[in-house]
Amino acid sequence: MFINTIKQAIEKFKLLQKGDRVLLAISGGLDSVALLEVFCLLQKEYKLSLFVSHYDHKIRKNSYKDAMFVYQLCKQKSIPFFYTASPVPLYAKREKLSLEMAGRELRYRLWYFLAKKYDLQRVALAHHLDDLAEEVFLKIIRGTGKRGLSGIPIKREDLIIRPFLFVSKEEIRRFVEERGLKWVEDPTNNDLRFVRNKVRHLLIPYLEQNFNKNIKQNLKKVALIIAEEEELIEDLAKKHYEKLKSFDGKNIRLKLYDLKQLSTTLRKRIYFLVFQEINLPLFRVSFSHIENLERLLTKHVKGPVYLPGDYIAYRGPGYLAFSKKVFNLPFFELEIKTEGEYLLPNQEILKVYKIKTSEIKKTPLVMCFSAKKLSFPFIIRNRKPGDKVFIPSLGHKKLKKFFQEKGIPHHLRDQVLIIEHEGKIIAVWGIYIAPAYRPKEDEEVLVLEVFPLK
Repeated sequence: MFINTIKQAIEKFKLLQKGDRVLLAISGGLDSVALLEVFCLLQKEYKLSLFVSHYDHKIRKNSYKDAMFVYQLCKQKSIPFFYTASPVPLYAKREKLSLEMAGRELRYRLWYFLAKKYDLQRVALAHHLDDLAEEVFLKIIRGTGKRGLSGIPIKREDLIIRPFLFVSKEEIRRFVEERGLKWVEDPTNNDLRFVRNKVRHLLIPYLEQNFNKNIKQNLKKVALIIAEEEELIEDLAKKHYEKLKSFDGKNIRLKLYDLKQLSTTLRKRIYFLVFQEINLPLFRVSFSHIENLERLLTKHVKGPVYLPGDYIAYRGPGYLAFSKKVFNLPFFELEIKTEGEYLLPNQEILKVYKIKTSEIKKTPLVMCFSAKKLSFPFIIRNRKPGDKVFIPSLGHKKLKKFFQEKGIPHHLRDQVLIIEHEGKIIAVWGIYIAPAYRPKEDEEVLVLEVFPLK
């Protein structure tokens, strides 16, 4: 009966396809042991390849025992086992996060990494109906929009799946006991210092006893209705996002005018699509971050808007840009004496090489010069006081004014590479090349290309 209920959820929400490679997140607790058992029972029918990930948060001294328990389960079932350990309390302290949020962020980061490295199509988690109810109440307590009231999605980005989401903890327990399975108990689940545990052990039982014993089932209905509406909004947002976005190197830009024409609801959803694409930690995004983006859009704040994970958003001429936070660099000067690779102060690699004109790649990370004109040695540096650029027919112009005219934000100007030859600025990265140094047809080209440090 329990297996049939799970299969119905899998079919209804298209959680699996035959032949999928599935990573199971197994802590060793009751719920995850049930998840492992269910997928082993479904493995032949769906032709699944199964893998297990166990994350040791290093919160308890004897947490390694849980890892050994899961390892033994995997050994018995001949399932590949990934063990990862990380001192989550130290990470939480460094990043100023709660233990719960820090652990969640690190786990998801790991799962996405494993999925990409080992070509896994699904990551299955053991969240159930009781977890869904807890999450809805937590979102209300902390403050949320309508999206938050959908609780925990049963499927996320076609990778994360939660096949137990609409069965209760009690149903899972009965299944485990009927199968004669063993599990480990995590004592932190009863620690009332965690808000989630207060909701689980105090708030929900109180509401069930004094208001409605079916409150979890009712929340399930509400969450399903909202989730269906949210899926529609998400689809609309994705269609608009594809039309709005463009790339400037590693940065994402949104067309400012078109973005303003959309409803506030769609705009806010588009911000989250940007966050997903640049791998910004979504768990850290708060109401104030989204409101500040809206104020930036309407010029009520000048920007930049600082986002979690060292990301920023800023306005440019006709666009709203999202990028990794840029820290001000001290002045540097790098002499380029020959072809080869050079390490830049921002931990990027500058590659210098020669090619033919026909082989030129036009990207924001490449600049091309006439090899006859730009001879070795030359200088790569960032701006310094008094810099001027010579513009034919206009004469010399201060670099500061040149940046203003080109819409380069203040906080990015120290990062812009200046190319100096024979004591003169002959190029500003991505903006300007002196006409005499531009490559002509059928001549050798000197290429400067930037790569992130691996």
